[in-house]
Amino acid sequence: MGLAENALSLVTATNAILGLVAYVALKFGWQVIYYRFFSPLAKFPGPFWGSVTRLWIAWHNLQETEVPTVYALAKKYGPVIRITPTLLLVSDHERLPEVYHRNADKTGHYITGSFGETESLFSMRSHKTHAVSRKHVAGPLQQYQKMEPLIDARITEWSTKLNEKFVKSGEAFDFSWWAVYMAYDIISEIGFGEPFGFIEKGEDIGGLIQSFHDGLPAFGLLARLHPFTSWTFLDATTEDGKPLDLQYIRAEVLLVLLAGADTTGTAFQAMVQFLMTNPDVYERMMAEIDSAVRKGLISDMPQYNEVLEHLPFYVASVKETMRLCPSAPTIFPRYVPEPGLDLYGYFAPAGTEICCNPYLVHRDPKLYGDDAEEFKPERWLDAEKAKSYNKYNFSFGYGSRVCLGRDIAMMELFKGPLQFFRQYKPETVKGKPEAKFMIKGGIGYWRDVWLTVSPRPEVKAE
Repeated sequence: MGLAENALSLVTATNAILGLVAYVALKFGWQVIYYRFFSPLAKFPGPFWGSVTRLWIAWHNLQETEVPTVYALAKKYGPVIRITPTLLLVSDHERLPEVYHRNADKTGHYITGSFGETESLFSMRSHKTHAVSRKHVAGPLQQYQKMEPLIDARITEWSTKLNEKFVKSGEAFDFSWWAVYMAYDIISEIGFGEPFGFIEKGEDIGGLIQSFHDGLPAFGLLARLHPFTSWTFLDATTEDGKPLDLQYIRAEVLLVLLAGADTTGTAFQAMVQFLMTNPDVYERMMAEIDSAVRKGLISDMPQYNEVLEHLPFYVASVKETMRLCPSAPTIFPRYVPEPGLDLYGYFAPAGTEICCNPYLVHRDPKLYGDDAEEFKPERWLDAEKAKSYNKYNFSFGYGSRVCLGRDIAMMELFKGPLQFFRQYKPETVKGKPEAKFMIKGGIGYWRDVWLTVSPRPEVKAE
């Protein structure tokens, strides 16, 4: 038997499998050694498994433990930690302008197709492409004050439905769903000219909200496993590199509907939950509202400018809610631009992935003090401190990529919850599951905010 025949006789299915296993093991072993000891990021602190494989952060995201885990790590290691072989997480609020520099490109974390087959403004990686596309979408959304009558109509419909279903009967209900029903109907009316009808039907029409939430774990997992998952989505451009116009518009509409409506609803849910568990804050807020109404400063349907001018503690309550409970408590990675970035004595070279998480940044004790984890709206009444709070607010993103729907969302939150508390006396329900804040794929929402509502005595202008 010749040498070639002897060699071929050794090539069996078992040997081939063993050879493949050995290759994978060696490759993984080398990856562990390189990332742990020779990578430019090896000097940054963080968990062992996070430093050698993306599977660590993907696993925690899938198990819904990512946020508490990285928060604990930030407390242990300090303002910068390494959470993947190539990604640094910064919790220092003062670093937001550097991380989210106007020339910083998004990373492969923002997978094309995560909100449709075409890139949206959210997923565009190039800061130059984003700047051009943003101009086309920004114009209509900047006229948010013209949309106030649409918002007023949906709030009125929502209140009428609550009266019919829950005030007259005294029936307990999970408020978390109804907060989102209002947000979805407002956004659909603004986007399509009429509401989808969540309020009218009093249900999740077509399971749209539930479907969005069910898809979040996959979205979070695929984003955290890039570049290995990039092949799962289609290219977002034509042959000459230009966006596909119709698909682009559809992607933007889908993004606004699902992300915008759902996250605004989350803020409403959180505000009710925080106020129900902080009765002193609730009583102070209601005293301010009643006083303003008696003085004739607030209309029957409060207007945006009235709220901003005459209800400082209510406005502070909204802002404090969004500080402690950001609707997207997730990582927002960017590439470090040239020439690199000095981080607390360590150097992150250009091209390094770097990110912040609003859940961590909004709890930075350097900015908010030792009581950073407490719900204290009065902290916003200090004018000088409020300037810093607003400067480093990360609720809607940061810098040139801040959410275009921010003003619409704030208008909803300065009006909808105000009318709810003004018209009803909510009470928590015993014997029901406790309210819980859930984070799936990096998006947060509440469940089991069980309430009963009764009419609140009307306060009139004197």
